[in-house]
Amino acid sequence: MMHRRRFLETLGLAGVAAGLSGVDLRRAVAQEMNAPAPKRLIVISHCHGWPYDAWKLRPQGMVETQPWSVDLNDFAAESLSEPLLPLYAHRNRMIPLDCLSLASAELDMDGNRHDTGWVHAWTGHWADFSGVDTRAQAPSLDQLVAPYVARPDRLPSLEISVDDSAENGRPISYGLNGSRLPVENQPNRVWQRIFGPSIAPDPLRQRKGNALAFAHSEFAALSPRLDAAARQKLASHFELVHGLSGRLEGMANLSCGGAPELPSAAPSYDARFDTFAHLVGAAFACDVTRVVSLSLGEMPTADFGWDHLTDDVHKGLAHQIYNDPQKHQAMTDYLTMHSRQVARLVSVLEALPDTDGQSVMDNTLIVWGSELANGWHGYQHYCPILIGGSWHFRTGRYIYRPHQSPVQILTPTGYSAKSGLPHQKVLVSAANAMGLDTDSVGLTHFQSQTGIRVDATGPIPDLV
Repeated sequence: MMHRRRFLETLGLAGVAAGLSGVDLRRAVAQEMNAPAPKRLIVISHCHGWPYDAWKLRPQGMVETQPWSVDLNDFAAESLSEPLLPLYAHRNRMIPLDCLSLASAELDMDGNRHDTGWVHAWTGHWADFSGVDTRAQAPSLDQLVAPYVARPDRLPSLEISVDDSAENGRPISYGLNGSRLPVENQPNRVWQRIFGPSIAPDPLRQRKGNALAFAHSEFAALSPRLDAAARQKLASHFELVHGLSGRLEGMANLSCGGAPELPSAAPSYDARFDTFAHLVGAAFACDVTRVVSLSLGEMPTADFGWDHLTDDVHKGLAHQIYNDPQKHQAMTDYLTMHSRQVARLVSVLEALPDTDGQSVMDNTLIVWGSELANGWHGYQHYCPILIGGSWHFRTGRYIYRPHQSPVQILTPTGYSAKSGLPHQKVLVSAANAMGLDTDSVGLTHFQSQTGIRVDATGPIPDLV
């Protein structure tokens, strides 16, 4: 694992951490000073949702029958819930959302609730279980944003999974055709994608460029002889190939004032997370990519202090949160550990200066969610957190709204009468923050069990 100071040194940014002038150092991450800083997106998804009663805030005087929001900057540390406490130092950046349900997932009954949940959580659309691998019927949030904000000569996005030997991270990134995107789960392979082309150039790069140039001339010669449909299909294909050529060239010519050293094998899940966090910071600081998805696989029970009870988070702890108080506390500690990790990622991004004189974190939006609302496979209280995005959101607030949507959600005591706002609204909110002029992500509406139409369009009210 690379420690924070070594990471800053290798990027040429240690002077910032030491309190020195950042003027010269920022030239390491930008060719021109005062260049507009790009907006960046990180999607984080952990397993098993939230132990809601341990996560939620209920300030004195706030009732559950009316919507309300509170300023987190007014809270003392001891006033935050246990899973939110590790983010206390970053409370001015975040918006915990206590108002949503994965209602559309509840209505999608074709597959198991984990697969259904992770598809709906990040695409807002129905899952497709007809093939060997679960597919989506729409792209995920990260892949909607990536082509809009990407540089044509760099990576559109990075898909990373922090895996444990017990269980891998969930597939949360889906392409424009709904296919699952491959992920990198080894830090050295992520480093290679980011810095390999410029540090160790491909000896065949010139030949690949020649081949692409030849393909372009063939396309130009063939195109007039095709009908309109075939010409459009070929043009779309060539546009993809041409984009690849530009990225190959751009990545090979990347200059960022030094790259982090190739990471060695991280000995633990927690160490791998930190290594990936530093690599994400490097990728953003060097403008290699502007979109990252980070899927958090099963965390070993030893990492959050419950290996004395079981080595299986999924069936040993998460499934039992409602009938065993001890296991509810274990899953609270599990989520708290993830909060510590996310807080460290925010700190890494805060330590990196951006081209506009702010930090990289000041120009980054993190959307942290899950595939489920809770480890019991419920979809009722879906509680993502927005961190950053202050150019669009009024951050530093906890937002609560009572459940009033007419979808019934399965709970341990039967079906609830109501559900929260459709979670598609948080996807729309994030897409809008990243500059997309859209009123929907995934489904625009769906029908409740009793046939009532539920509107899934628009952002969450009162965020901006």
